[in-house]
Amino acid sequence: MQRSAASLPCPVGSTRAGGAIDPSAALVPVSARVADLLAPTRTTPRYRDNEFDGVSELWEPKAVSQTDVPDLRRQLEMIEVAMQPGEPGAVLGRIHALLAHYRSAELPEAVERAIAADWLDDIAEFPASVVAEACRRHRRGPKMRFRPLPGEIRESCIEILGRLPVVAGRLRKLIASVPKSGELESTGSRAADVRSRVVALAMARKMP
Repeated sequence: MQRSAASLPCPVGSTRAGGAIDPSAALVPVSARVADLLAPTRTTPRYRDNEFDGVSELWEPKAVSQTDVPDLRRQLEMIEVAMQPGEPGAVLGRIHALLAHYRSAELPEAVERAIAADWLDDIAEFPASVVAEACRRHRRGPKMRFRPLPGEIRESCIEILGRLPVVAGRLRKLIASVPKSGELESTGSRAADVRSRVVALAMARKMP
């Protein structure tokens, strides 16, 4: 495992001053209509040990039409870009830089590769910028004196992503619920056929 900081890739995707990232920027609704469609149906406060522990949301899809699809797709594209997994070299580069702050015994190359594979298995799904922010938080956090484990950085990455995966899921459900134009035509044709059969049956009954 390469330890030289000079050879590490640079972090990417920073959107805040000081290098911190802000994935929540992708959650800014592209329209008031999208904001309404994504809004929770009901919210319920949560308590733990008699203390407020956040809010639970109940969300149920609302009726959408073809005219809603462009904005829904645009919102989903913004979120998917914000959640796009980082290039493995950039992700491992940030991890290598963080671990270089902690002295450790030299390990056989095969073991180093296995360790790198474990890290990628746990955090490869996250953007490189999110991994970089998770590493930054560890360096400045209460556990800074201790070498981090993959699970700790993964938990931090999930926290940084916040509501992005939840909102992306809602958008996909809304888009999937809209009948395609061909399905609309087919439905209309079936309705017209049913009406014509009913009219024909009524006319036949009137005949002597």
